[in-house]
Amino acid sequence: MASQPKIELVVNSRCILGESPVWDERTGTLYFVDINSKRLHAFVLATGQQYGLDFYEKVGTIAPTTDKSKLLAALSRDVVIVDLDKRLVGPAVATVPESHGVEEMRFNDGKASPAGVFVVGRMHNKWRDNNPGRLYAMRLQSIPESSTFQELLTPEEVVLPNGMAWDTQRSLMYFVDTGLSTITAYKTDGEGVPVRNSDGKHDSRVVVTIPKEEGIPDGMTIAADGNLWVALADGGAVACYDANSGKQLHKVQLPVKRPTACTFGGPGLKQLFVTTREEPGNNPSEHWGGVFSVEVEGVKGAAAAYAVKLPVQ
Repeated sequence: MASQPKIELVVNSRCILGESPVWDERTGTLYFVDINSKRLHAFVLATGQQYGLDFYEKVGTIAPTTDKSKLLAALSRDVVIVDLDKRLVGPAVATVPESHGVEEMRFNDGKASPAGVFVVGRMHNKWRDNNPGRLYAMRLQSIPESSTFQELLTPEEVVLPNGMAWDTQRSLMYFVDTGLSTITAYKTDGEGVPVRNSDGKHDSRVVVTIPKEEGIPDGMTIAADGNLWVALADGGAVACYDANSGKQLHKVQLPVKRPTACTFGGPGLKQLFVTTREEPGNNPSEHWGGVFSVEVEGVKGAAAAYAVKLPVQ
C-alpha cells in the first residue's frame, strides 16, 4: 500500500494571488509571484532565507534565464529583465502591440520552452464573461528592441491561457485553457513552439476536459514519467493525469481551497511546490496564500531547462 502524500507549508507568504512557481536548482531557490501585490518572492530552501522585489504593475509570470542572476518577468504588455543581484527591474525587452488590448488585459502564465523560447499567455480580467486571451512565443534577439512576439493562439482559439509543459522528447507542448477546462497537446517544432499545418490549423488533441466539480485547471507541470500535475483552482487539490489517456492517476487534497500553480523542485526534484491565493468570505483556510510542498512516493519532476538566453547588452 502506497504511503500517504507528505504535505508541508514551506512559505507562509500570504499572497493575494500567488502564481508562477519556478525552481532554480543552480541556486536552490524557489521563485514565485504575487500578481495582485505586484511582487516577486524568492525562497532559498536549504537556509529558509526569503527576499522580495516590488514591481510597478502586476507581474503575471517569471522565467529563468541562462544567467542565474536574471529572470524574465511578464507584466501587462511588457516583458522585462529582472536583475536578482541588484534587485532591479530593467527596461522592457519586448512589448505587445496596443491593438492586442490594453485595458483589462495582462500577461498570465508562461514558461521557457526546452529550446529557449519564452511561451507566454495574455488574459482578459473578465474572462468569465467570455473575453478571450492570446498565446505568444517571444524570442530574445541580440538587440533587446528587436525582440518580438509571435502569436501562437488567437482570441478565436483560446479563452484563458494558463499552465504549460513539454514532453521529454520535446515534440509536444501541453497547455491548459482554464476557460475551457481543458488540457491540450500541441505538436511543436524544434524549439518547442506549437506549429500549424498547411491548412492553418494546429495538430493538436484534447488530453482531458476536467469536470467543473473537480475544480478548474490552472498552473501545470510535468513529472519525469511524463504525467501531468495540475493545480485545481477552487478544488483545493493538485491532480495528476496520464498525458496519453487523460486518466486521473492521483489527486492530493490540500489544506487550502484555492491552489493556483505547481512546479517540481528540491533535492532530486521530489517536492511539488504549490502556490495558493487568498480566500475571501467565511472560514478561510489557515494558511491561504502560502506555498506548500507535496511529496508523493515514487514521483519526481522532469529536469528543468534554463533555456531563455539573454540578449547582448
